Amino acid sequence: MTRVISKIVTASLSAILLVGLAAPVLAQADATTNTVTTTKQAKSESAIKISAVETPYAYFSTTNGITHLPMLTGWPTSLTVDQLKDDDYMQKLLASHPIDNTLNINDIRDSMLTMAETVSSYDLQKSFVANSLDAENIDVSDTEYADQITPRTIINLWMTKMVMITNQTGTIDQAAMTQDYAENIIPELKRLNLPEAAINNYNPAVYSAENFEAHIWPVFQQAYDQILAQVPSLAKLSSTEVHKLNPVESANEQKKLMLAPTSNYLTKLSDGSYRLSGSALTLFSFISTGLPPEVTPTPTPTPTPTPAKSQPVTVHYVDEQGQTLAPDQLLTGELGASYQSDALDIPSYTLTKAPTNATGKFTSDAQTVTYVYTKQVVQMGSAAATVNPIAPKGTVIYATKKIGLYRTATFSKKQLKRWYAKKSRTNRPMFVVTGYAKSKNGVKRYHVKDVNHHSKTAGKTGYVTTKSAYTTPIYYAKKHAKITVINPAGVNGYAKQNLTKKRAHYRQGQVLKVKRIVHHNLTTRFVLRNGQYITANKQLVQAGKVQMPKRIQTKRAINRYTTANLTRKNRHIAKKTTLKVTGWAYSNANNFNKRDTLRYHVAGGYVTANKHLVRGIN
Repeated sequence: MTRVISKIVTASLSAILLVGLAAPVLAQADATTNTVTTTKQAKSESAIKISAVETPYAYFSTTNGITHLPMLTGWPTSLTVDQLKDDDYMQKLLASHPIDNTLNINDIRDSMLTMAETVSSYDLQKSFVANSLDAENIDVSDTEYADQITPRTIINLWMTKMVMITNQTGTIDQAAMTQDYAENIIPELKRLNLPEAAINNYNPAVYSAENFEAHIWPVFQQAYDQILAQVPSLAKLSSTEVHKLNPVESANEQKKLMLAPTSNYLTKLSDGSYRLSGSALTLFSFISTGLPPEVTPTPTPTPTPTPAKSQPVTVHYVDEQGQTLAPDQLLTGELGASYQSDALDIPSYTLTKAPTNATGKFTSDAQTVTYVYTKQVVQMGSAAATVNPIAPKGTVIYATKKIGLYRTATFSKKQLKRWYAKKSRTNRPMFVVTGYAKSKNGVKRYHVKDVNHHSKTAGKTGYVTTKSAYTTPIYYAKKHAKITVINPAGVNGYAKQNLTKKRAHYRQGQVLKVKRIVHHNLTTRFVLRNGQYITANKQLVQAGKVQMPKRIQTKRAINRYTTANLTRKNRHIAKKTTLKVTGWAYSNANNFNKRDTLRYHVAGGYVTANKHLVRGIN
């Protein structure tokens, strides 16, 4: 069990302690600085310029108010990018203000420079976590990621607190730790649905005194040592402040910081560039500003209440008028146990509204869960009637052909805002449906928002056609026996339907066998035969088996390039050279003014897929 605990602690620390970009960052804006108040101005350019980064610090909220505890004592509050790149300047600074021997100046310096470069291309309306997940093509929302990290944060901060108290008292008090864990930590971990086995891994009550001190206590010490290595100023806290450390409140505050927009951490400078907050590089530590109120014991015994009983959850399937479309389902279970409802595939209807309480816990009160569906619209054609399902509000659609974005629901050349070129599947323009309208002739239109985050069109709004030949939901609605991974970065397999608890990674080109398809809010997931859940996003996976050559041979001399746009030539390849194909991509990925072209990914870069220049060999 000790080995398992140590592994979990190490993994979780790598996620919540950041000096670098190995995981999405945890950030907090300085309330005393002028943050970016509007992101439209910053996003009007293809990329903003970050010319300075504050030196890293930790936030502490104490009885004296919020204070900064810098990681680098005596250093300037911020450094320019030019200073960070200047070896002579950095050596002089380090000589005059040595850092704590637990810190690595090169890691901190590289992290500050990497953050300055990376954040300059971020979507400022999205959180640091969301931007990092997008950059790594991880199909998990920032909220889901934060929910996954929160239990780990609570546990690590609690272990740190216990070590700090022990260091100050000189005594390992297992009984006091057991009581604190039972009263303050276990209830929150259960609320976050952490498995009982994981909760007990850290529970001092389940270990003998000998095993706890000999084997488990070193794990607590390891958590403390790693956190102290990142935030050495933690050791400066007084005994009073240490006792008031609240791991649960810390984790909840940290979650808010993780989900705050990137713009909160940027301050615009006089030359038009920006300074990045230094707390974007460190752990946020929060100390409760007050102790829980004392409770006066009741002088007379309180009668024992009647034990609460679990009540069922009733699941309804209705149309927009409230008419029943399928029989109700009755879910039952133990009080406090988790329940999960599922949407149904109802012929000729499309799910319009997924309930917020689709999953939850059985309580002493009866609960209802309602799925709302919309009748699919039938459009008459010259040959036969075809069903044109209208995508529910809040879902994501993409364009399969060249389409226009219009200012009004009545399309005309005058009302056209821009064209979106026809693109290959992985590069198709995406939109979230925000509403509906009808043209003067009664033709239904989608009101949409452009969500192509790496394109200059991101954030644009307007109207597009609802014709299924041009726009269609981005998530598969039906099960397919086999699917092929088409995303160049691959996709992950998860243990949970909300795409958490990663179990495997599947590379581009792998063919996977599907057991079934399930709904998750307004999206869908494929369930593989091994029980893992993967995305059903059509830009990342494709139904059936996608054939691509395993090798190619050049018919004429060609060049190899660093990018799929065939820029930055890095090698000349002679005629009749055989190359191994490791994947594929398309040019002009984020440029919707142009169509795209297939490229083969080979060792060292990309080459043309033009059949006049290369031929496939399987």
